[in-house]
Amino acid sequence: MCGISGVLFRREAPVGELLISMMKALQHRGVDSAGVAIYNKALANTEEYILHTFTRDVMDNTSSVSEAIAKAGGSIRNLQLKSINGNGFDRYFLKAERDNLKEVVRRVNATGVSKVLSVGHCMEIIKDVCSVEEFNERFKVSDMEGTHGLGHVRFSTESQVDLFHAHPFQAFDYPDIAVVHNGQITNYYKMKEKMERKGHLFDTENDSELIVHYIADKLEQGLNLQEALQESVRDLDGPFSYIISTSETIGVTRDKLGLRPAIVLENEELFAVASEESALRTLGSSGVIYNLKPGEAVTWQK
Repeated sequence: MCGISGVLFRREAPVGELLISMMKALQHRGVDSAGVAIYNKALANTEEYILHTFTRDVMDNTSSVSEAIAKAGGSIRNLQLKSINGNGFDRYFLKAERDNLKEVVRRVNATGVSKVLSVGHCMEIIKDVCSVEEFNERFKVSDMEGTHGLGHVRFSTESQVDLFHAHPFQAFDYPDIAVVHNGQITNYYKMKEKMERKGHLFDTENDSELIVHYIADKLEQGLNLQEALQESVRDLDGPFSYIISTSETIGVTRDKLGLRPAIVLENEELFAVASEESALRTLGSSGVIYNLKPGEAVTWQK
């Protein structure tokens, strides 16, 4: 019974603050973890990526990460260190070829002391095992601006509860894509095997991660997000609703039977979606509110 939320504006807005307000309204749906993906085009540089890492015992371990990035062909342009409870939640601005991103992620993860949480031109994923209130205190998400983003509060039903199984998820070989999910994918293992045969590398055993690889694969094939969402309804089994975002677009869909909720608020400047209408009401915006139909997919472009 996770709580999912997403919001997209035509222009820059206090996306972090709005996502936090929506997540607080959904906190009763899960207390295992909290996370956001926020898109800020002001940070975008076609030659650079923003890399977020989690590093255990930050003393002397930053050099290991820097060396791993260099060996993968990346060049660090800026580094912002953040320590929470003795661990590092660090932010790297690095120059790298897209074809090298998988190797950057592989080498950083192989250090044994650090793990990549997200990488993108304009997308940043921040997540932790805590309440929404604690999450916002630690990372000051309310201060983050952007054009769109996703939020998630988790109630774990299958995979373990830790930072790396928290939402949002992304596909590291397809920058700036993220997903938040409520429900279960019951044909997870079958679909995961198909994705792995195509070269997709999975980072966890969370069935939600499958969705982002599936959609990234469809986008690589040339489908647009609306088409990819519609195909996912056909190919993925189980009760689910999920919200997915790219650098320009946000989309949402429900399973064929509509077993998990998705409620949309839409007006000329704003598109928002959440598991409950109460979360949409925190935005203080008027507009059309409607329930997504079973099997329906909706996308909105910035």
